[in-house]
Amino acid sequence: MQLFCEQTIRLPLHAKQTATLQFWPQWLAREQADALYHTGLNNIAWQSDNIIIAGKTIPIPRLHHWFSEPATAYKWSGIQMRSDPFPSWLEQLRLQVSSATSTDFNSCLANYYRGGNDSVDWHADDEAILGNQPIVASVSLGAERIFQFKHRLTGERLELSLPHGSLLLMGPGVQQYWHHKIPKDKSLNDARINFTFRSLKKSIKTP
Repeated sequence: MQLFCEQTIRLPLHAKQTATLQFWPQWLAREQADALYHTGLNNIAWQSDNIIIAGKTIPIPRLHHWFSEPATAYKWSGIQMRSDPFPSWLEQLRLQVSSATSTDFNSCLANYYRGGNDSVDWHADDEAILGNQPIVASVSLGAERIFQFKHRLTGERLELSLPHGSLLLMGPGVQQYWHHKIPKDKSLNDARINFTFRSLKKSIKTP
C-alpha cells in the first residue's frame, strides 16, 4: 500500500465548519489492484435492479451487491439489497481499509460499472442506518472515472479522478452537506468496480 502519497482536501460545510476528504491515488500496488478487480468481477453475484423516477420504472445504470457482518438488510430508494457475508478476499480488503483510515467498517456496497454508459446520479450516502455522521471509504478498480461533488446549499462543485487502486475517504459531514455522482462517459468502454465501505449503526437482521 502506497500510504505516503495521501492527499487531504478540505470541503466547506456551513459557516466556518469544514469536512475532510482523504485521498490515496496509488493506495494499492498494481498487482493487488489487478487481482482484486478480476476476483470481484468473477466471484460477486452482481445484482440488477430498477428504480422508480417520476412514476417511471427504469433500470439502474450499474450492477451492485451488498456485503455485511453480521448479515443485515440495506434499503435505499425503495430497493432492498440482499446481504452476503464477506468472502475471505473482501474481508482482507476491509481490514486493510479499516487500518489505513482508522475506521471500523462492517459493511460494503460493491458497484460494477460495465462501461461509460453506466453511472450514478447525484446522491448522498445518508441513510438512517449509517448514523448521523457517516464515514464512507471507496476503493476504485479498473477504468479511471470522474467523481463529482456538489454542495447541497451553495452549489459549489469539486471533482476528482479516481484511478485504478485508489482509496478515497469521505469524513464526517460530507454526506450531510455534499452530494456526489459518477457521470456517464460515452468515450469510455472499459469497466470499473468500486467497493464502498460503511459502518452500520443499527442492525436489521435479514430473515
